[in-house]
Amino acid sequence: PPPPPVPVVLWHGLGDRFDGAGLQLVKQDLEARPELRHVFVHIVTLAQDGPADQRATFFGHANDQVSSVCAQLAALPRLVDPVENPSRQFDAIGFSQGGQFLRAVVERCNGPKLGGVTVRNLITLGSQHVASQSTLPPCPPNSSPFSFCRLMHLSLIREGVYSPWAQRNLIPAQYFRDPDRIDEYLDRNDFLRDINNERRGDRQPYGGGVEVGLTVEAEAGNSTGRRRNATYKENFKSLNRFVMFRFSNDLTVVPPHSAHFTLPASPNSTTCLPPCYPPPLPWSHLPLYQQDYLGLRHLHRSGGRVERGVCKGEHMQIGKGCWEAVVRHLGARG
Repeated sequence: PPPPPVPVVLWHGLGDRFDGAGLQLVKQDLEARPELRHVFVHIVTLAQDGPADQRATFFGHANDQVSSVCAQLAALPRLVDPVENPSRQFDAIGFSQGGQFLRAVVERCNGPKLGGVTVRNLITLGSQHVASQSTLPPCPPNSSPFSFCRLMHLSLIREGVYSPWAQRNLIPAQYFRDPDRIDEYLDRNDFLRDINNERRGDRQPYGGGVEVGLTVEAEAGNSTGRRRNATYKENFKSLNRFVMFRFSNDLTVVPPHSAHFTLPASPNSTTCLPPCYPPPLPWSHLPLYQQDYLGLRHLHRSGGRVERGVCKGEHMQIGKGCWEAVVRHLGARG
């Protein structure tokens, strides 16, 4: 028989849960497609039951969750066994914050920490790759005052987004990058800053900081030094393809440009509401790209290995056209 297709791993977003109806439908859709016959699809789990898994999307430490998921994936025979998965690769689809978390998996765990397998294509939808200036995603109008979302709001208001407690316990605070408080972000954030290979003193897109020409070194966790992490960059550069989708009417990801790994061209345009979409800052003007902190420039200039698309609708409203654009990046057999 022919080898099975490259496996697929899904990581859900804020407020979702591994056993949620939407995620289960996504899994069933992939498994039912003739071109993906016998595909193995795994949904990341952050806890043993649905309610606890949902809570973990609001509360916890992102670094701990990424480490836990790396171990979880490395323990899956259908992912790491060379007989079960002769491709020795898998495709990763991240929904909203699950996108930057799967990128962290690529950078920190590709290869040895994933049982010898690597991520082939990383596909993200509505993810917060370079900034999130809204730490308070809207709660459902009918949600209880004691819901996870409402409790997170209260905690952020009480503790402050860059407090040590918030940076270790409130998930959205760990990818909050406020350009007006950039020094606090660079000093206190150890998730988004780390996976973007940023360091204190970096030149900023709208001015500020200095041109430091930092060197790259493979010292993981060197958050106080001035060297960048070479392992992160090499692992990110190893992707076959990095595909990012933003949503045309996204009110949750602020600015929505972050889903395409950039910012608005002007800092004064971040309050423009969809369907208004201010011109994006060209990557050639983004220090992270100019100095290639992470390998994004390398991928982009390597023959179509970076793609950006737009899904019509609000945040995480994935229509048929959008989903088909995702699925076309899946399916090669080992």
